[in-house]
Amino acid sequence: MKKILLVLIVAMALFTFTTYFFIPSPLTISAVTIIRTTDNGTQRFLTDSSKWPLWWNYSNKDSAAPIKSSGPVFGSNGDSFQLTQKFYKSINIQIQHNQQKIDSKLVIIPLDLDSTGIEWKYTLPAAINPFTRISQYRDAKEIKGNMETVLNNLKRFLSKTENVYGIPIERNFLKDTLYVTAKKMVSSYPGTVEIYQLIKTIQGYAGKNGTKQTGNPIFNVTDFGNHHFQLMAGIPIEVKIPEKEGFALKHMVRGSFMITEVVGGNYTVDQASKNLQLYFSDFNRTSMAMNFTMLVTDRVLQPDTTRWITKIYLPVY
Repeated sequence: MKKILLVLIVAMALFTFTTYFFIPSPLTISAVTIIRTTDNGTQRFLTDSSKWPLWWNYSNKDSAAPIKSSGPVFGSNGDSFQLTQKFYKSINIQIQHNQQKIDSKLVIIPLDLDSTGIEWKYTLPAAINPFTRISQYRDAKEIKGNMETVLNNLKRFLSKTENVYGIPIERNFLKDTLYVTAKKMVSSYPGTVEIYQLIKTIQGYAGKNGTKQTGNPIFNVTDFGNHHFQLMAGIPIEVKIPEKEGFALKHMVRGSFMITEVVGGNYTVDQASKNLQLYFSDFNRTSMAMNFTMLVTDRVLQPDTTRWITKIYLPVY
């Protein structure tokens, strides 16, 4: 009997020692990932819970919609997650697992211009009771799995430039380089009629001088303040023609441009332009030359703004 009791005591001691050894206190659980995007872009989508639905189920779009209760609460495999505080490059997230509420911290770590690390972790004191300690460890593994699922959704979403900036962005060159241009000062931001009036004038001048238009017209608007706007428009042509007062030849650099193509009216184009500028800001890029808008669709012939195709060009070095 004493031997059995001794064996049980030794076994319990080994069990307790092994539990303490492999499940230390405090119990720290972390999930880490690296995303091919900027830290600023990552921060915008993490610190604004209204943007969470965009990426929450991105890797599994057929899953149930994020749950919502008394606030912006999102669910994943039975656990609930809620953004509770936001700071510079970090946020606090409360995790609810079963009846347990856990405060965790997610940190955004800039690694390179287009690479961002994320560390998400929480720490809990492990129980003295070895059985409770094991139960805590099992719960922690389940929570860690859900944290990794959430980060994987975020990574896949933010790894696509179009998701981060709402527009497709590509780096390419300018096909046509010889343009005949003209300028006009106006007292308010020029609309479609004014832009096409100037384009028609340029087309007439090019035609009179025996050259043909080889591509889509472009325009640029410069705001000088005090209701002074400069409208510049141009068309690509085949060969050089004489310059005349009011008309000038522009030899555009084929160069390298960041380009986006959008479909829609002026609001859509304006928003795309702002998003492209945001892209430049995030990547610390400066446009050292003139940016311009290319009119792919003839807006005069196509009055339906939802069918307008427009390209925005920003030179980049």
